Amino acid sequence: MNTSNETSSLDRSIRQSNYRLFLATAAWVASTALLTFGPAMWQYHVPTTLLAIAINLLAGAMMLLAFFRLLKSMDELQRQTHLEAMALAFGVTLIFTVIYGSLPTVQLLADTQPTNILFVMGISYILSVIGLWLGRTSE
Repeated sequence: MNTSNETSSLDRSIRQSNYRLFLATAAWVASTALLTFGPAMWQYHVPTTLLAIAINLLAGAMMLLAFFRLLKSMDELQRQTHLEAMALAFGVTLIFTVIYGSLPTVQLLADTQPTNILFVMGISYILSVIGLWLGRTSE
């Protein structure tokens, strides 16, 4: 068996999946910006806003599918690392969400912004992937 060809095929598949995920994520970010800032531009016209929501949902679904395909293109170690990182990010986000959501109730904050939770999720996922990968590959 030619391991070099298998490795280059895997690398090519992952690169291609990464590129598709990048494009899908860029489309989702652009549609999120449109949904966030667009309604003021079109004077909150309801059908146009509903169209922006539909576009955002479609772009989000495309991004999710692209990420799933990326996971499927990875080898077992990479996949296991990402799945464990997702579990850690989910746990951190769950704990943070409960605490953050209760801050107005206990009168430590006047108001919270749910979108701030996305930063916690993203940062914890990235740090988990890096930490797990470095721990596994440094052995």
